[in-house]
Amino acid sequence: MVTSYYVRAEKVAEYQKWLSSSEAQRLNKQLENETGMKYLNTYFSILGFGDYDCEDWYTAPDWSSLDKTRGSKAFDEMTRATWHMMDMTRSMKTRALRDFRDVRVVKPPPKR
Repeated sequence: MVTSYYVRAEKVAEYQKWLSSSEAQRLNKQLENETGMKYLNTYFSILGFGDYDCEDWYTAPDWSSLDKTRGSKAFDEMTRATWHMMDMTRSMKTRALRDFRDVRVVKPPPKR
């Protein structure tokens, strides 16, 4: 799962510091315990390449783990800790990706 979003320009350094904090590490571990979703990393766009400022990458063992985030205390706490750093005036995007080996290829129907 990848979530792309914007950070307030004056809060980027603070957000980077928070990402490497023991609080962020604890919350990501707690999120994994509550939902099964494992935090991989946060990536920032550089040199203006990319549609968003940064992206959070997670792996999820199954689709139900995504639904479990709705009741996750860690997810709620993480949102509260970072809300003031996010640029909520701009849209974010979340997408779910599968490994290429897990993608089912649908063959077109035979021509008539």
